[in-house]
Amino acid sequence: MSARVVVTRWLARTALLLLWSLVAWGALVLLASLGHVVEEGPGAALARLVPPAGASAWAWVNALSVALAVGVGVVAGGVWASGRARGGLGGRDAPPGS
Repeated sequence: MSARVVVTRWLARTALLLLWSLVAWGALVLLASLGHVVEEGPGAALARLVPPAGASAWAWVNALSVALAVGVGVVAGGVWASGRARGGLGGRDAPPGS
């Protein structure tokens, strides 16, 4: 394997790790905000997820992470619902004769 292929694969794996780390962080931030809904109400608690003008980079990373987590959740829910609409497992996991 050439050095270029090794470096490209390493960069791709690092980018995927970073992306999934952001998704996991966004899920934690979203869960924490949803926990504050009980105490503060939905408006005040969820307003923290939108960074104000002049906010730090950390606030924008949190907002991006929450958006990524919601997006992954929507896609995963769509894949799960489409599998259920087709009647179950499908593909290689389907029992013989289905």
